[in-house]
Amino acid sequence: MTAYWTIDPEADLQTVREHLGTRPLHAVTLRLYSNGLDKLAQFLYFKCHKPKRELAVNWDYYLGTLPDWLATDLLVYVKQVSRRYRPDDQHQARLTTVGQLSSLLRWMHAQSPLRSATDITPQRWFEFLEHELARGLKAVTINHGLSRLQAFLRFLSDEGRPVCPRMLLVEPLAEERRLPKDVPVEYLRRLWQVIEQETTATHATHRRLGIMDRAWFLLMVHSGLRTGEVRHLKLGDIEWTQRRVRIEQSKGLKDRLVYLSAAALEAVQAYLPWRGATASGTDHVFIVKHEPLGPRYCQIRLRKYGLQTGVKVTPHQLRHSCATLLLNAGAPVLSVKMILGHKHVDTTLGYARLYDGTVAADYFRAMGQVEQRLALKGETHLLPPSRGELLALVDSLHSGTLNEKQAEAVQALRVGLLAWAEQESTPPMTGIR
Repeated sequence: MTAYWTIDPEADLQTVREHLGTRPLHAVTLRLYSNGLDKLAQFLYFKCHKPKRELAVNWDYYLGTLPDWLATDLLVYVKQVSRRYRPDDQHQARLTTVGQLSSLLRWMHAQSPLRSATDITPQRWFEFLEHELARGLKAVTINHGLSRLQAFLRFLSDEGRPVCPRMLLVEPLAEERRLPKDVPVEYLRRLWQVIEQETTATHATHRRLGIMDRAWFLLMVHSGLRTGEVRHLKLGDIEWTQRRVRIEQSKGLKDRLVYLSAAALEAVQAYLPWRGATASGTDHVFIVKHEPLGPRYCQIRLRKYGLQTGVKVTPHQLRHSCATLLLNAGAPVLSVKMILGHKHVDTTLGYARLYDGTVAADYFRAMGQVEQRLALKGETHLLPPSRGELLALVDSLHSGTLNEKQAEAVQALRVGLLAWAEQESTPPMTGIR
């Protein structure tokens, strides 16, 4: 019987993979075996305290058909771009960048050989554009390719290489205006309920995952954290007394401070006794099987809860919801911008959706100041709003984001206004004894 510590996670498991490749196995079966071997490799790395090997990129697959000068330049550029990301995300950044750029450049080279960067012209781009549109690709996807291509050409230009300057002036396609993809409050409540149920599951593993899911779910909804920020969050990043989190080297390697709600803080503290330790000894907050969360963990868990509730939600939509909830609760847009870590205010506004109740409240508040400024000289006070205006404002608040107590207060105010209106419309009963 072979002891696990004598197994080489790379050489020995590769031998097993090669052997399986010689067997008449169905593709699905082969994939399941391969996934099993990957999990076995993770176990061996953990148990034997061996560092994980760095994931390799099959450069020949992406660059093999490109001319040597272009393949070399693209390789250098891709590696430089990946340095803008955290070490854990650099492999995926390399794959994304080289995958999109090489596909585009291979197509251009196949139509007519590219002898230098000056051959990458607007005419070539528009030919590629027609090809992509014929495939049914959307404008947003095509524009991503254009942006990457122009960034690559600017890199070459900065290195002193000649490029076609007109290519840098090509405008992206007009994109359809996309509405913010926040999650309706009722859907958030449904998700919250099933996550809470998971925290009391009989099975210890399910209960632990539920307690952890509750913590990162609230960090996304209440504090606007990205999936990557949740995955990379360290215990040392949390300032417990100040109720805030320091997000370091996030998207674009930028830092920012994010504040924690009482519920989010309590959820994280409730999870810590269940946390355990990582195989590598790091202080990542969220851990599964002794490893930090994988890139798709949150997405998979939300999909699971979505199947139970009939709610289809992605992790990024929770950030949209955070922006929407904060703005409609009266938070200044610049504060929301800082919390979410946006570079431009337009990005923040694109994330959020103003409720009708918020618009109505803002209108009546602002109009009150307008009427005061336009008041005739000598007037010492403004006329109070009519009952109709007050009722319209109260009704509009019902479409906003209210907790249970706020909803009760608004309903009580509406009942009072209606009673006031009914009382004034009824003639006084004088002279009756």
